[in-house]
Amino acid sequence: MIVMLEEPEAWSLMMLVSAVAVDNAEISEEGKEAIRKWRSDRPEGSPELEKLTEELNKAMNSHIDSKFLRRVKSKGRYETVKK
Repeated sequence: MIVMLEEPEAWSLMMLVSAVAVDNAEISEEGKEAIRKWRSDRPEGSPELEKLTEELNKAMNSHIDSKFLRRVKSKGRYETVKK
């Protein structure tokens, strides 16, 4: 299985996670302000958001690869492998 977020999806995920952290986590005002600044540095269409999207995709697919088995064809037959 491969998961590929597009930039608008990564932006939505970033906004949701950061909003939950700011609104519900017991963190200092300095911490909340740092999250807000980090979030505002990654507007839609920015190079920073593009990089975040790539990093999210890499991290999610690496996690999926470590948890699930795959069926791959090798020498005319299928094998179950864990990558």
